[in-house]
Amino acid sequence: MINWIVLTALYAIINGIFQCAKKKSIEKNTIFEVLAVFSLIAFVISAMMQRDSIIIDFRYLLVILFKSVIIVIAWVLALNALKRMEISLYGVINLSRIIFSVLLSIVVLGERLTLWVTAGIILVISGLILINKIGGKKGESKVDTKAILMLLTSCFLNATSAIIDKGITTKVTSSQLQFYFLLFLTVIYWVILLFKQKKINLKSMNKNYWILIAALSLVFGDRFLFIANEMPESKVAVMTVIKQLSVIEVIILGKILFNEKNVIKKLLCSLLVILGIVLTLI
Repeated sequence: MINWIVLTALYAIINGIFQCAKKKSIEKNTIFEVLAVFSLIAFVISAMMQRDSIIIDFRYLLVILFKSVIIVIAWVLALNALKRMEISLYGVINLSRIIFSVLLSIVVLGERLTLWVTAGIILVISGLILINKIGGKKGESKVDTKAILMLLTSCFLNATSAIIDKGITTKVTSSQLQFYFLLFLTVIYWVILLFKQKKINLKSMNKNYWILIAALSLVFGDRFLFIANEMPESKVAVMTVIKQLSVIEVIILGKILFNEKNVIKKLLCSLLVILGIVLTLI
């Protein structure tokens, strides 16, 4: 049986591909076209893999709907930010969702803000500032403040969703969660697309294979993560650290797919951020 550490590592690797596929896909189609189509493809694949009953308590259905709305907003903000920044910079700033998770656990669950957590937050913020500095030319920031704020808001919403995941997987199975989550995403994104855009470029979407790659990554990555969350012996703190493997991958893929610069410096800064995250989890 594959253990939760391997499953989380697989999620991290697939998530790195997912982030890059999203950025490539919006080069040919609008944000809402990409979100609507890859959500639909992901839902169809998930439905075909579904083995558990889709009948669940209405209360849990509402929780999944709430999670879906949060993710809809988070992904729209993230893709808008992604259009304005390098994928490697996006990947590192995206790490700040871990800090939001820690802060939410303090506020919502009443956990104490320890010295290690404080030191970790300082390190993460320092790493993010350094990454932003080297993202521009001659030390100037390449990303506008609005894009960074959008991505940070997205990170906060993703952190909120992660807390919901841990709670809801004690009530429903991983496949039930994924089925309804993708169903709600698909419906919401298509409603937005049909109201937002008068003309939909179906021909371009059919040729945009990055949308298919994003959909497959979403299905299999989330399935691995949800199964890992279901396992009683899994530790959220350790899983959180393992997930950050995707940041290193995204920086490397940023060089391969987008010919981004300063890769070595970004990798070093990402290690600083990860060290800060590790400190918050001691």
